[in-house]
Amino acid sequence: MTIPFDLALQELIFLGFLVFLSAAVQGVLGFGFAVIASPIIIQINPLLIPQLLSLLGLPLALRVFFREKSKVNWEPVRFLIIGRLVGGPIGLYFLTTLDPKPLSISVGLIVLSAGLGSFFGWNVKRNPKNSFIAGTLSGIFGMIAAIGGPPVAILYRGTKGDEFRPSLNAVFTLGIVITLSLLFFNGNLNIDHIILFLYLIIPVLLGIRFSTSLFSMVSDKLIAEMVTYFSIISGLIVIYRSIF
Repeated sequence: MTIPFDLALQELIFLGFLVFLSAAVQGVLGFGFAVIASPIIIQINPLLIPQLLSLLGLPLALRVFFREKSKVNWEPVRFLIIGRLVGGPIGLYFLTTLDPKPLSISVGLIVLSAGLGSFFGWNVKRNPKNSFIAGTLSGIFGMIAAIGGPPVAILYRGTKGDEFRPSLNAVFTLGIVITLSLLFFNGNLNIDHIILFLYLIIPVLLGIRFSTSLFSMVSDKLIAEMVTYFSIISGLIVIYRSIF
């Protein structure tokens, strides 16, 4: 069996387990797929980020959104999506023109700072301005490191889970479409990414299915805590990965 990007069979099996676990976490919490998977996958092959996670993240985000879509408050989501439209091209420009090391360190520092601010009780008011800023940062980070969740998750920290999950995934769905479109038209999305996506989509779908039996048991308090900790951990991992 020929596997794209010269991956070994054991690497493909490991990736299948990783995306299953990451999809289950996002199905329960509302985000976390890229936060968990991106720092590990980039160590296996940097050419898989952000393309593979964007491809796999699209059906995941759609499923979580449609599962609880009636709870979405579309007013802040609208400004988040406008921000993603702005942030996507900015992120692509950075990705293709700037030195990746300081760029990734900057992303890590911003995500880490936001997580620490949340840990120490910093709450961001959801208004049009802050929603637009969070959406723009999400678009930039999603393009550079495939980690677009923390800026949006921090904006929604403290929201009830049945609004938190579909609202974030409404933003992720349209944001990923923007990211993939920009990557395709810029020539950074190729057939090998599609083939690897087809190999790994089944573990993602199984992860979503597994999460469906669990998400209603997760408290709003746990979701708020996970937003904070995932942001801190992902920021530290991105910084460490960039330096070493």
